[in-house]
Amino acid sequence: MTHTGPGAPFGESNPGGEPPKRTRRWLRRLGVILLVLLAVVLGAVAAVAFLAKQEINDLVKAETPEQRATQSQLAKPLAGKPTNILVLGSDHRTGTGDDDRRSDTMLLVRLDPQNRSISMLSIPRDLYVNIPGHGQSKINDAYSLGGAELSVKTIKEVTGLDVNFTMDIDFKGFRGVVDTLGGIWVDVDRDYLIGENTGIAAIDVDAGYQRLYGKQALQYARYRHDGRSDFNRIARQQQVLAGLKKQLGAKGVASNIPGLFRVFRKNTTVLAGGGEVPAGVLYNYLRLALALEAKDVYQIEYDGTTGTAGEQSIVEYEQGKMDAAVKAFLSPSAKAREASADQLVGKQPANAEPVVTDKSNAAAPPAVPDPATISVTVLNGSGVGGAAGGMASKLTGVGYKVDPKQSNADNSNYANTKIFYADNGSKPAAEALSASISGSSVQAKDVSNAFTTKLLVVVGRTGTDVKAGSGSVVGADEGPSGGEENEANAVPIKAAARVTADAEYGRDDFSTVGKLAFPVLYPTVREQSSSYEEVRSYKIAKGEKGNYDAYRLVAQTGEGDYWGLQGTNWPDPPILDSPTRETRVGNRNYKLFFNGTKLHVVAWREGTGTYWISNSVLNNLSNETMLAIANGVKPYV
Repeated sequence: MTHTGPGAPFGESNPGGEPPKRTRRWLRRLGVILLVLLAVVLGAVAAVAFLAKQEINDLVKAETPEQRATQSQLAKPLAGKPTNILVLGSDHRTGTGDDDRRSDTMLLVRLDPQNRSISMLSIPRDLYVNIPGHGQSKINDAYSLGGAELSVKTIKEVTGLDVNFTMDIDFKGFRGVVDTLGGIWVDVDRDYLIGENTGIAAIDVDAGYQRLYGKQALQYARYRHDGRSDFNRIARQQQVLAGLKKQLGAKGVASNIPGLFRVFRKNTTVLAGGGEVPAGVLYNYLRLALALEAKDVYQIEYDGTTGTAGEQSIVEYEQGKMDAAVKAFLSPSAKAREASADQLVGKQPANAEPVVTDKSNAAAPPAVPDPATISVTVLNGSGVGGAAGGMASKLTGVGYKVDPKQSNADNSNYANTKIFYADNGSKPAAEALSASISGSSVQAKDVSNAFTTKLLVVVGRTGTDVKAGSGSVVGADEGPSGGEENEANAVPIKAAARVTADAEYGRDDFSTVGKLAFPVLYPTVREQSSSYEEVRSYKIAKGEKGNYDAYRLVAQTGEGDYWGLQGTNWPDPPILDSPTRETRVGNRNYKLFFNGTKLHVVAWREGTGTYWISNSVLNNLSNETMLAIANGVKPYV
């Protein structure tokens, strides 16, 4: 299970020469910082269009034997193709030697120009896997045993994915970047408090929407002392990255460009497969990343279970669960996200076929080309051994004239099967074949893969089942590439909300909020196993102009998940940018924010207040439960 080559980012431009004008020099620095921010937030190290060649080359140059060894493990990114970036957050203490270094964070980021999406897959640090040359151990031990090189080898073996870039940033660098950005906005689900000198990493962060600076942001991202340790920690890390992405467009960032660049250069190592990459490639990736909205960023979870190995706590490695996570990482679905929103609010999907009730006037379906007249070449674009041969057998089984010679495509990181047609005359045949391969797409012939047949089928990770004319599946595979089904893209089955209605429960807790500059609302409906932990009122600092009033209800389910109600007189907090859907329910206009197919936030304006219901960090409250809680929020009088 190996995936090779994707396509995208890093390095070159134009050497120095005469010193540029002051304005151009400032713009180059701006470009460097945009690059820095994008790398930290997305791993998409791509802002070369504004930079001088030497500045970029110095930033990504492999200077040591260890760095060159790491670079040898990376695949060269290709123009217009997806790229995979491994972000390593390391706890390396300067001057203490290599034996003390540890990887605290391992995050895969995929920037996909074909799917117009960014997906993030965090790897649990306690995942118990084979580390090449060292046997079974926690995956974060790879870094202490062999640095970034061994971390890349291990990730490739565990996921079957190629890596195009590595970005290794230490804690000091992370804190510096967050501080130089002016902090990040985070919706904190509950209180986090561990004192100093306890033998456990200290933290002091209150519940509620707030700006976190470097030290607190790092504490929040690293915290792992709760019932779900690694899993909740991963969700918080991705939450912090989302906050960084939003801060990228904040006012005042430009004034801190030189300082941010110094912090990044001093505390971060970035390497790219194949060394230098054309500037145009990097620029196109930067444009894509900056154009994508928050809803186009998908947070993928490895749904593992905890266990023990000897006396240590671990996360079990299960092949099927890793395959599912990788599938979701490679092919996040905007259609599934929109369908989940449609289902929740009772709307028909925009792309649904019209229902024909009077079939006497319905147009006849177009004629389907006879497969026996269609010649097909099959290439393997998935990296899964035998995928092309399997597809060729299936196509032969339904009557296509398949070239007996199969080989590899231009790269092995195709998320979904693609069908290319040689000319316009072959397009109907391509569309007919695509209709029988769910999840596939159709495209005109391009320069990426040569073929002389009418059609070219490039087999991807998903979209490998072929339906015969009867609708039955021909030769369905089993295992990782056995079909286009993707659990993360499955629209949740509509179910009753798991709630209890009780207008008196917890009402007295809101008496402590006091008088605010906007109406106080409270929930008369709660998740059925929940109890209320606290209600706190506080100020949200908005800079030199003063503060906003705010309050936060923290609720805990019987399973230990925290959800909350937030209220503030801030009319447009950054968390409410880019909703998945806006809908009217009763007298309220709701903004719905989905993470994939799971509803994460329900928000609305009422009078002078802004309110939202936040799901748990793992989104364990059902979509229906979230909406029912929001509908039950009433004025506290």
